[in-house]
Amino acid sequence: MRHLILLATLCAAFAARADTVLIEDVRIFNGVDATLRAGNVLVVDGLIDTISTAAIAAPAGATVIAGSQRILTPGFIDLHVHLTMHSRGRHHATAVGATSVAAAKFFLDHGFTTIRDAGGTHPDLARAYNSGSIYGPRVFPSGAIVSQTAGHGDWRMGHEQHPAHAGTSPYMPADNAILADGVDATLVAVRENLKNGATQIKIMGGGGVMSDYDPIHSLQPSPGEIRAAVQAAGDWGTYVLAHAYTSEAVTRLVENGVKCVEHGLLIDDATAKLVKDNDVAISTQLVIFRQLLGMENLTPFQVEKAELVRSGQENLIRLIRKYDIRTGFATDFIFGEYHALPQEFTERAKFWSNVEVLRQATSQAAEIVRMAGKLNRHGKFGEIREGWVADLLLHNGDVLEDLSVLAEPETNLALIMKGGEIIKAKQ
Repeated sequence: MRHLILLATLCAAFAARADTVLIEDVRIFNGVDATLRAGNVLVVDGLIDTISTAAIAAPAGATVIAGSQRILTPGFIDLHVHLTMHSRGRHHATAVGATSVAAAKFFLDHGFTTIRDAGGTHPDLARAYNSGSIYGPRVFPSGAIVSQTAGHGDWRMGHEQHPAHAGTSPYMPADNAILADGVDATLVAVRENLKNGATQIKIMGGGGVMSDYDPIHSLQPSPGEIRAAVQAAGDWGTYVLAHAYTSEAVTRLVENGVKCVEHGLLIDDATAKLVKDNDVAISTQLVIFRQLLGMENLTPFQVEKAELVRSGQENLIRLIRKYDIRTGFATDFIFGEYHALPQEFTERAKFWSNVEVLRQATSQAAEIVRMAGKLNRHGKFGEIREGWVADLLLHNGDVLEDLSVLAEPETNLALIMKGGEIIKAKQ
């Protein structure tokens, strides 16, 4: 038996690979239940093998970690990350991929063992993270965002010709979005993403703040195009998530098969009920919509749109609570703003209990990610259950009482384990 004492975070390329790990004497938040359970957890070959209130005999050669009555939670999950959207301007895909490294490190160092890319991250880059070649969380990639012309994913300069007219590629810079107009073009765009390894499909379903041409009230794309995306994704056993704010946009998306709405800040009561009745998730964010209002270099049009969507935030939260809509945990940080990641926990705690916020960031977010069906090749994660993936965090602070401790992972995160690998451990 050997006792692990590591004094610094270990990069994934050098992560402590321990086939068997015993974590003793912890209080377990399993991702669902509000009551902590005292116990011991045995991890074998990346999975949670045994959870027991009784002492577990350490197998020969096991790494033993003393929990000392600290709280053990599942690893955190962010449903709306843009790993490759942290540099302003237009850059080569290689440079864009390089900028993702700092963001990915920040997420994993803060206990996020899984992220769902909400568009822009090529599956090849996701594979590099998922294989451990690059330090970071597990990534579920959406590939290139599918957008109509003049939609939220049309990032051309005003003077640039349309690719269909100029005979050029429909992909935006760094291939982070693709223009698709019509059913056939939509089918091609979605199937190309799936061919490349996307685990779910992201479409732009309405006007957005940071785009130059589309007002928030605009509807994107047509019902037929939405159904085409949903059909192509469904043929591979996965789902479509869609950016949208307004009741009109969300209604069109839900009625045509979209299973996860991103943002949704301007919906009304009837639309919220429609979302609930169709078992659709609303993945929304809090901090980013405060940040947008203070972001530099926004045009007056973008500021106007940011103010409009921010005005609906509290009402959306009220509707999510009223209809018990699945929401998970999501941030949507761009341009390097991910340093505000810990704030998302404390902002949410103004509207939900700490346990509810932790549930959003673990079991509820995982349930949404796993809608990828058989394209999820990582197993069951997001809860501390026997037979589930060992994504585990050991906290020095009492996170059920004070979520602000998550802002200081160097001090307060004693263990980060991703898929059974010890990423960080401090005694």
